[in-house]
Amino acid sequence: MTRLLLTGASGYLGAELLPHILGLPDLEVYALVRSDAQAEALSGMGIIPVRFDLTDQAAIINSVEENTITVVFHLADAFNFAPAEAFINGLASVKAKTSQPVHFLHTSGAKIFSSHAGIHRRLCDDEDIYTVQKTTEPAYAFMKTPVETCTSIHELGDSLGVNTYIFVPPMVYGPRSGFGNKISIQYVDIIRIALQLRTVYQVADPFFEWPSCHVQDVASLYALIAKAIHEKKTIPHGRKDGYFFAVNGEYKWKDLYQGIANSLASRSLIDSNALSTPTDDDLERMAEVLGKGPKPLVDISVGGSCALTASNGAALGWTPQYGVDHLLSTIDAEVQFILDNLK
Repeated sequence: MTRLLLTGASGYLGAELLPHILGLPDLEVYALVRSDAQAEALSGMGIIPVRFDLTDQAAIINSVEENTITVVFHLADAFNFAPAEAFINGLASVKAKTSQPVHFLHTSGAKIFSSHAGIHRRLCDDEDIYTVQKTTEPAYAFMKTPVETCTSIHELGDSLGVNTYIFVPPMVYGPRSGFGNKISIQYVDIIRIALQLRTVYQVADPFFEWPSCHVQDVASLYALIAKAIHEKKTIPHGRKDGYFFAVNGEYKWKDLYQGIANSLASRSLIDSNALSTPTDDDLERMAEVLGKGPKPLVDISVGGSCALTASNGAALGWTPQYGVDHLLSTIDAEVQFILDNLK
């Protein structure tokens, strides 16, 4: 029996993952919940709800030990090392008591493998990404925290005999239904800014590209990793090669901006479909809309350049179904879905 604990189960990615793993035989799925409503919904799906505070390391370790959790898929906090540290220590304790192999998967993001993190070349997840992260100076000081979280996870896992994996989703898109969040973040931020300021801004350089992947394809890679772990297969892990890029091609920012502008303008939600180059004052206003602090966070949210190749997933048999052509051809439908679900 494998016992897998999922954080972020009600999020955009976590909720999409659940149906992919619930059918695995001899797998008990636990999920961190924040409300009675979440607990009730997940219990009805055959999932065991647990409650603890992700800022309370002792509570995390206690939950892992009490439930004899051997696999943690952490989808709730890409930035902070403290929850990951507690999960890994809890898993190491379970391994010491049961002699079972234990696994910790941390969900990060493409931003920390991009120009924002000082990386200006294509990366493939079967190369030495750990060393790249350790030796590259991020463009923004506050990007050091999520970068160091990834490297620290591998270092602690290797030292305690916990298999660790860094899972890297890019700009994820696609409508969801059922339990959990229905919409993503990055795509949504462009729309939120446009609705408030009545224009779509071209924040990134016109030639900059960014990786994307459909939510169903991202969930299928998570599921393949979970299945391989459950079947006790040896897969890439640890600082040597424990990175999985969930990407399926790159789009040009200008194409996405323009598609969103066309869609919003056709609904008379912005003044024109012409893209605007933001001034410093515009960036200040955009930052206010996003509620994310200083101007550089606007570029981090809806700009930058990144090129990633997914080899480790392909080696597991991952075959994503939706490419960049699909992303660009479904912009209008995606915009309408986001408008219908924006809070």
